[in-house]
Amino acid sequence: MKRSVVTAVLISACLMAATTAFGQTAFGQKGCDLNVIGTWKAENSNKANRFFYRFAADGTVTMLSPSGSGKRSELREIGSATYTLDDKKDPKVISLKTNQGVGGFTKGITSLDIAAYDDTSLTLGKPGSGSTRWTRVDPHRYFIVFAGTTGVFFDQSGPTFPMLIKMDEQQTQIDAVGIYAEGNKWAFGPVPATTYNEFMKEPRKDSDVMLRLEITGPQYERGLKIVRTWARRVREDTLLYPDLFLDNVLLAKQVTESLNQCGDKFKLYKLDWSLGDHISQHNTASRATFVFFKELRRLNESLHVPDEQFHERNHSRQPARAMNRGSQRMR
Repeated sequence: MKRSVVTAVLISACLMAATTAFGQTAFGQKGCDLNVIGTWKAENSNKANRFFYRFAADGTVTMLSPSGSGKRSELREIGSATYTLDDKKDPKVISLKTNQGVGGFTKGITSLDIAAYDDTSLTLGKPGSGSTRWTRVDPHRYFIVFAGTTGVFFDQSGPTFPMLIKMDEQQTQIDAVGIYAEGNKWAFGPVPATTYNEFMKEPRKDSDVMLRLEITGPQYERGLKIVRTWARRVREDTLLYPDLFLDNVLLAKQVTESLNQCGDKFKLYKLDWSLGDHISQHNTASRATFVFFKELRRLNESLHVPDEQFHERNHSRQPARAMNRGSQRMR
């Protein structure tokens, strides 16, 4: 069906308001921000001289080394340093200062050129020594799930939402925000565990959709920030649009576009309400997010994580627990 003029004007106003409210990067992905916070390991570290570097937000670096030779040997602290970036927004050099020669660095200040970086790697160069590629070390696994179903509400739409998952061998953290059922009505906000747990396994009905992708820690953090921003808007009653389904469409759009901020990791559909956008052209707002997720599943079928791969290496983890709580907007 064709859009009415009123709907087209409303959508355009929504996009303009969202750009102002969330910033340009929510849509355009102007570039990849360097996030050094976390644990890194130089790829050329030999087995006899393995060092790990844990960068903290307060500008300190803890230097670590395995206490044994086994794969599960614990890391022990062997030294410390401080670090600075020459430019927080567009860094070209990272400098480390230590009062002792440890962890592969000499006493004093060592300046390293930042040659390249993405979510999981960092290439650093030192004059006369060539370049070294560092990789991020993370004990967690991260996933994003795009889930939905139809035939629940009177217009045949249903609960549809993105879900972010952080897990290790002990516990699982889940954040899900979107449209869900509250009695015989629809609501928008943090999704109850009883609803999102239905999509922890692959659906078997054509009326359901679920795409599960394994992502990096930084991808997870970007998506989590967006999801929690919408959860906060629900609590504060500051949602952008009176139509909750439009809020849900924009939430889904922002979360998916944040995935490729540091490179084209996944195949995305351009949901922009243009004449070339067949989803918005031929679907109501209440159904658009479901169809959007169906298209994402088709485009990324080869990257979908099936149940058996999702549960591997996590057999001993504790049951999932909801981390989002707050008021919800209902209709």
